[in-house]
Amino acid sequence: MSWLEPVLVIGTILVVGFGATWMFQRSLDQPGGRDGLGTGGNGMGMVENVFSPTRGDAREELERQKKVGAVLPSTDDSPPETNAEFDADGTLRSVTFHRPTDA
Repeated sequence: MSWLEPVLVIGTILVVGFGATWMFQRSLDQPGGRDGLGTGGNGMGMVENVFSPTRGDAREELERQKKVGAVLPSTDDSPPETNAEFDADGTLRSVTFHRPTDA
């Protein structure tokens, strides 16, 4: 009986550790699960920054660019020209947008 208690304790620790790791990984797969983790979010992020700094910088820049919004038009920009074609009964057939070219 002296071997049963350590085996049960070690087995319980392994099962609980496996379950906690599995639940944590599942939570990371949810939308927004990896936001705010920084470079440590993938487990090897710091190693990547040490041995391949340009790759790490490129990955961080791509993440930054994903969060950047679209560029808003200036008040000095002229609005795009819109041409609409209608059928004889007044049904809209097609719409064409022409963006002004930059000078």
